[in-house]
Amino acid sequence: MKNEEEQYRLFVDSAEKISDKRINQNNIYLTFSLALVSFLSVTNIAEIYFYIVNILGIIISFIWLFTIDNYAKRNQVKFNIINEYESQNNLKWFSEEEKRIAVLPNLTFFEKILPIIFGIIYIILMVTK
Repeated sequence: MKNEEEQYRLFVDSAEKISDKRINQNNIYLTFSLALVSFLSVTNIAEIYFYIVNILGIIISFIWLFTIDNYAKRNQVKFNIINEYESQNNLKWFSEEEKRIAVLPNLTFFEKILPIIFGIIYIILMVTK
């Protein structure tokens, strides 16, 4: 039984680590996007390079969106497994938490707004050049 409890703890910790990685990835994409938009706003590079950099920014925005979605799906799988384990062992911590936070807005939706905004900024920069 002790070994099973330890495995459960490790699995719950691994779910938390996915959330931490997700935050770190978002910070990396946000920093890169802010730097790229700043660069495009203050420099005067050749037009072809300007468009190439903007297209790169749009591609990175799409990758950012897919990354957010992937981490959300990974977390959901982990939480489903935790909920299954808890239901088999008459525990209710995560399922109870899910019930109570279900009334809150979905953070993944808000998280996806930033890469969409940056994608729009890159498009606006290209159109107004």
